[in-house]
Amino acid sequence: MKKQFKAVILALVFGTVSGSAQVGYANNISGDRLAVNSAAEFSTFVKSKARKVSRKNDEDLKKYLEVVNLYHTSSVAFYNLNEAQKAEFMEASATISQKLNGLSRKEAKAWAQKVQLNKSVFEFIWSSKKSINTDAEMVELPSSVVAITSL
Repeated sequence: MKKQFKAVILALVFGTVSGSAQVGYANNISGDRLAVNSAAEFSTFVKSKARKVSRKNDEDLKKYLEVVNLYHTSSVAFYNLNEAQKAEFMEASATISQKLNGLSRKEAKAWAQKVQLNKSVFEFIWSSKKSINTDAEMVELPSSVVAITSL
């Protein structure tokens, strides 16, 4: 009995460890497109390997990174950006994505896709704010509860 108990415990521990290792490995492969260090990596890539983009679009890059960093540091401030700031971000991300797609490096094209994905995700988040209805409808509930079925 003790051997079976130890075997079950060992199997559970091994399954838990290998499961979490697989999840960690899968996250490293696919990458979190909205990860905090992703913004730093993007900035480093643009400044070192895509200097043409960073020189000509420095303001767009600053606007884009500012909103992405705001998303990570203060979700409330990110959610409550005004329409002008949102429009600037959308324009900046479209410009950056277009310029990165124009480069011949595969890494630049991958970053362009990530920029486009961030733009789409942020646009969805902001558009969902408009669809949330805060008006509550009051409904009268019966004072006594009547059983639907009898057991």
